[in-house]
Amino acid sequence: MGQLTRPFERVGLELELLTPPRSTRLTFAQRLASKVRGTVEVGFKYLSEGTLPDGRPLCRLSMAARVRTKKGVLASFVDDGTLHGGLPIRPARRTLQATDELRLALLIERLGWSTRLGERLDEVARLFGGTFDGGTLLDAFGHPLVVTLEEPASWHRVCEVVTRPLEGAADRRRSVETILSVANELGCTVPRTAALHAHYDAAPWRSTARLGRLILQHHRHRQRWWSALAPNPACTKLGPFGPTVRRVAEARGRVPFATFAAALGLAGAKKEADLNILGVIERFPKQPTLEVRCLPMSLSPGAVLRSLEATEALLAESW
Repeated sequence: MGQLTRPFERVGLELELLTPPRSTRLTFAQRLASKVRGTVEVGFKYLSEGTLPDGRPLCRLSMAARVRTKKGVLASFVDDGTLHGGLPIRPARRTLQATDELRLALLIERLGWSTRLGERLDEVARLFGGTFDGGTLLDAFGHPLVVTLEEPASWHRVCEVVTRPLEGAADRRRSVETILSVANELGCTVPRTAALHAHYDAAPWRSTARLGRLILQHHRHRQRWWSALAPNPACTKLGPFGPTVRRVAEARGRVPFATFAAALGLAGAKKEADLNILGVIERFPKQPTLEVRCLPMSLSPGAVLRSLEATEALLAESW
C-alpha cells in the first residue's frame, strides 16, 4: 500500500483473556516479566461507577498489574466488567478498593503503582497526609478517601492485556508472539464475549474528508467488513454508526474539522460500535485513538496479526 501504511505503523492492542482457575492477571504479569526480564508493578484500574452501601457514588478500583522493561511499560493487565459473566461468585472473595469521587479514582489509577501489592495506596496516603483505619484510607481530617469492599475472587481471572503502542511490523510481531506464548503456557482461554481491540493514532483521522469517508465506507460495506474481520458474534458492544451520525458524514461538505467533530458528537457517536471514533472527535479524549473493536480474540499470534492486516487494508480504503 506504499504510503498508505504509514498511519498504521503504531497500534496499541487490547487482548481479552481469562486465566485458569487459581491464577490471576497478576500471575500472568509475573510470568511475562520472567520471560522478558522485566519487573512487575501493581496498581489500580478505575473500572465502573455505581453506588456505595451508604448511597455515595461508587468508583471501583480493581487490581491491576503492569510489566516494565528497560524500554518502559510493555503491557498492563486490567479487569473488564464485560467479561465477568459466567464466572463463579462463591465461595472465595477478594478485596477491592473504591472511592466516591471520579477525579480521585483517576488520580489513584495514575499514582497507585508499587512493586509491592500492599503499598499501592501509600503514595496517595502521603499526598493527603492520610492514615489507614480498618481498611479505609482517611485524609488528614478523618474523611474517608478509599474504602475496602469485596468482589468475587474469580473476577481476578479476567485479564485484559493492554499493550504499549507497538511501533512497526517487527515490534508488533515480537510483542504479540511473546504475550500469547505466555498466555498459552499459563493455560489462558478466550472468554465467551471477548474481542480484540486495535487502537490507531487519532491524528491522521482528524480530517473532515477522511473521517467522513471512513464513516460512510463502513456503513455501505459493513457486511464486507464483518466477512473480512469475522467478529465474535457473542460480543455485545458492537454496532454500526447511527443514522444521525451518517447524515452528518453525508452532509459534511468542507466544514472545518472542529465543527465536523462537534456535530458528530451531538449526533450521538458512541464507544460501543464497530469503530469507536470518540478518541478522534473529542477535545479531551482519554485515549486519542481510532479504536477498531470488531475483531475476534485468539490465542494464535498468527490469527491476531492477520486480523490487524485485514483491518488496515479496510481502513486504507478511506485514506
